Amino acid sequence: MLRPMVAVELDVIVTAELPMPHAYVFRPRGPGAARLPRALAGALLPGGEPPLRGPCLAYVIRHPSAGTLLVDTGFHPDARSDLRKDFGLAMGLFFRGVKPSETPYDEQLRELGVEPGDVDRTIMTHLHADHTSGMRLLPRARFTCTRREWKTAHGRGASARGFISHLLPPESRVELIDFEAEGEPYGPFTRTVDLLGDGSVRLVSTPGHTPGHMSVLVRAEGERHVLIVGDAAYTLRSVREQVLPLLTAGDEAYRNSLAELKAFSEQEPDAVLVPTHDPDAWRQLSGAGSDARVRAGA
Repeated sequence: MLRPMVAVELDVIVTAELPMPHAYVFRPRGPGAARLPRALAGALLPGGEPPLRGPCLAYVIRHPSAGTLLVDTGFHPDARSDLRKDFGLAMGLFFRGVKPSETPYDEQLRELGVEPGDVDRTIMTHLHADHTSGMRLLPRARFTCTRREWKTAHGRGASARGFISHLLPPESRVELIDFEAEGEPYGPFTRTVDLLGDGSVRLVSTPGHTPGHMSVLVRAEGERHVLIVGDAAYTLRSVREQVLPLLTAGDEAYRNSLAELKAFSEQEPDAVLVPTHDPDAWRQLSGAGSDARVRAGA
């Protein structure tokens, strides 16, 4: 006997706005040694491409039996009052243009009927600071990320690669996913994990932005798929045109992930793909199903 298809309700929260130089999002052509100077010149010289005004996104998933799950987090109030205090000097400079929402992340959750202190589980696409700042606002949550991501975030040189240790919870509150040991193919994706065992929330291995990055595929009402891409691609154009960003944790891994994302979008043309920093992709969620809502708090 076939099990009934389980669908979830999905809310997206705009937690901040982040200016991203065009050449950072779309890698300039040419040899590697010349890319950074070319990107800086494009960002600083008159007549250069204007920066993309990308959102920072977080999500609320409401499952009929598993309850409320979150994907990524917003910004802690410290990030709005003193970004360097929250992110440290180096990352504070890197993210200096970020504008956290007027309504803090925990208040946005409450406005959606979610009490931060009651959240049991949060899925982390990866552990860069713009995704982890609000983890401290979820005192009871267990956080799901890949084993490789957790190891990278605590390894040598982690702070120079966007990981900030004081934003992260103790390992006792972390559920580590090992795609190599647990993963199974799903469609064009090489390694996935059916998180709840009913096909409603599927974790997808998409390394390249970071070594352990993952995306999250959810089945929304109306049996329409929504793929929370995270930073596996900064924009939908990146997926369509297979364009790498200026910096990656591994070009080959990034290309493989982009290829799988594009193959999925072609196999599932009705699916909604939402990269975290695409200026407009998140707006599609208003049509992703009758229960997919947008909380634009920026």
